[in-house]
Amino acid sequence: MPIKKHFGANDYDFTKKRVLVTGANGFVGKHLCKALFQKEAVVIGLLRRPVDNKCLSEQHVVDILDESTLRQVIHDVQPEFVVHLAANKNRAVNSDSYREGYETNLMGSFNLINSCRGVIGLNRFVFLGSTEEYGELQPPFKEVDKEAPVTAYGASKLAVTELLKSLGRANEFCGVILRPTIAYGPGQDDSMFLPALIKTLVANKDFKMSLGEQTRDFIYIDDLVQAIIEALVIPGLCSDVINISSAEPIRIDAVAKMTANLVNCRAEQLLKFGEKDYRPGDLMEYWASNNLAKRLLGWAPAVPLEDGLQRTIDYFKAKEAAVNG
Repeated sequence: MPIKKHFGANDYDFTKKRVLVTGANGFVGKHLCKALFQKEAVVIGLLRRPVDNKCLSEQHVVDILDESTLRQVIHDVQPEFVVHLAANKNRAVNSDSYREGYETNLMGSFNLINSCRGVIGLNRFVFLGSTEEYGELQPPFKEVDKEAPVTAYGASKLAVTELLKSLGRANEFCGVILRPTIAYGPGQDDSMFLPALIKTLVANKDFKMSLGEQTRDFIYIDDLVQAIIEALVIPGLCSDVINISSAEPIRIDAVAKMTANLVNCRAEQLLKFGEKDYRPGDLMEYWASNNLAKRLLGWAPAVPLEDGLQRTIDYFKAKEAAVNG
């Protein structure tokens, strides 16, 4: 699908615009705050603990479950844009995981949305959902699909999506929901597959993994950040759900081999396929259409997987050299 040309982030002047980012110290948050800082926005971080980040003009330490304190912070900050990234990312399926997920992701989001409803100058509220909301549906996932999440994370994200859609239908609050696939890039912690793989191979250690027959859809962090910024400024959006994906599925064993060959010519022998079982509920097919993002946001991924992997490998190699150097 051709990309629709219209007003977008490149046409918008963020200078001195007040942008509030929850989860500002997370993987996506750090990259987003840096991009907004470079656009000369006033970047305001909402965090659970103070951080040293020169890209933040202000930071407020608050738990989004503390509604009264959160409401006061939002009243004081008076943001013109809000990007809601903060979330409990527990992907388990036990009852405790669902309780934690709903408490943080749904009730925390409800508190934030409720606090923002009284901000007169708020231009746009963007919520980062997840393609895990689709669950076991047949890919490619499309925004018109009826979701069927199979994890606490996916279910709680979907609950926030439904809240925002309901408020939009009632003309009570206008938000935009972005559903990224698997984001990756420099600075990501090794709780995720790709950074764990790269960090292990760069250290010249064996990497134990499943057989890798699953397909996955990876999106480079710079592309995701660009999509978020586009969603902040594209006019006419309200209650829209938009996938942010590469729309190019790849098997896990193939991406592991590609990564190993980019690390060095001997790294592939460190891959130990089949030495780990698949996770309970692990989806074998996982990828999403990005046609709506192209049409509504004028956005498409710009960084091919091999290029994004090389940038990420270079980051981890430099980090390893600094530690050992």
